[in-house]
Amino acid sequence: MNQKEFLDHLRYRTPNSDSYNVEPRSYKNAKGIDELVFLTRNYWDYADWLEETVDEVSIAEWVVHCDKNPCEGYTLSHQLMYWLWFDECNRFRAGDPTPNPYPPMGYEGWADEFHGA
Repeated sequence: MNQKEFLDHLRYRTPNSDSYNVEPRSYKNAKGIDELVFLTRNYWDYADWLEETVDEVSIAEWVVHCDKNPCEGYTLSHQLMYWLWFDECNRFRAGDPTPNPYPPMGYEGWADEFHGA
């Protein structure tokens, strides 16, 4: 999925509410060049919560790590979104604190084969 396809997905295939508005933030990539990362508001809210709540979490470092370790078919924005979702799923499954008392969208059935459900 290229950047245009990813942005189209965010704009047209997510719920129509303010928490799903697409917002860019500028981060330094692995080469130290400013790059816009596009996520929906709910992912930025989770990223902000992580940085404020969890010791040693730096979204800027996650961006650099994602850029240094690309995943085929994922843009930098898409990969960071996946990492944030994956982190929240792991926290929810483990009973660790999350900003919401409910699982992230798409959690249902996630990793059941790995946890014997």
